Amino acid sequence: MEKYREKIEQHSTTMESMGLTPVAARVFIYLMLSEEHQATFEQMVNYFGVSKSAVSNALKMLESVKMVDAKTVGGQRKRYFSVNVKSMFSEDYISERLKQFYTIMDDIRATRKVNDVFNEELKEVSDLYKMMLFEIPLILERWKRTIELKQQQK
Repeated sequence: MEKYREKIEQHSTTMESMGLTPVAARVFIYLMLSEEHQATFEQMVNYFGVSKSAVSNALKMLESVKMVDAKTVGGQRKRYFSVNVKSMFSEDYISERLKQFYTIMDDIRATRKVNDVFNEELKEVSDLYKMMLFEIPLILERWKRTIELKQQQK
């Protein structure tokens, strides 16, 4: 993994700008680059040289947003963590997030009870999320068909 250190730093900076903590961003990119497509908690603590709690908190956050999965192998106590890319793009996952976002926007607008530019912006964003909620299943279906076609061509 040492050969990937520069790439981990490079891409984790982008992930941080998207809202991940520094350790979570690095753990996520580390797992994506892992040749085994998985790593143990101990491997990550040793690689990053940060506290166990920092890695533990990062993994909990990544698991809570379905970016990382954990499993045990063959009855061992060790947990192996891996990136779950496709779950982040499941219709249920995306739809739930969009619903959460527009519900928040609508509730804030109703709570503020102010007819100003900001409330109008909140309405526009809420409307965009609602539109995306309708369009996402169509986009995902096209994506799945594209993958199937590529597999058939092989």
